[in-house]
Amino acid sequence: MEIMTRDFGLINVEEDKIFNFPSGIFAFEDCRQFALISPLGENVYPMWLQSTENVTPCFIVFDPETIDGAYRITLNSSEKKLLKINDDTNIRCLSIAVVPEDYKKTTVNMKCPIVINADERIAAQVILPEKYEIRLPIYVEKGAE
Repeated sequence: MEIMTRDFGLINVEEDKIFNFPSGIFAFEDCRQFALISPLGENVYPMWLQSTENVTPCFIVFDPETIDGAYRITLNSSEKKLLKINDDTNIRCLSIAVVPEDYKKTTVNMKCPIVINADERIAAQVILPEKYEIRLPIYVEKGAE
């Protein structure tokens, strides 16, 4: 599928990289289809989550487990139903980043990840009951703790 992107112009995206969001993404509920773009290579972060319907919205995303190795999610029954998730479902999570002009001040939202049912290509943004940060800095200055 050819889509116009915010950062890469017109590109071709394989169907298995396109996901349907039945409820949209928070503040962008009208956008229901997004492509996951990996310009740095397959499974190399950051990635771009680009609306296939408009040039915006477009989000830079990271795998939250690469930021916090202990990251785990709990989904309620309505979220599991929406995403058609069972015990055998192949799921992945993405955290949306906010990248300011000074990229060293980039933060990721660990509290409200995008959860993807990779088998069905269905996704939703959820609010986790766990105590994760909404604006977790991903760059730490050397020597800072």
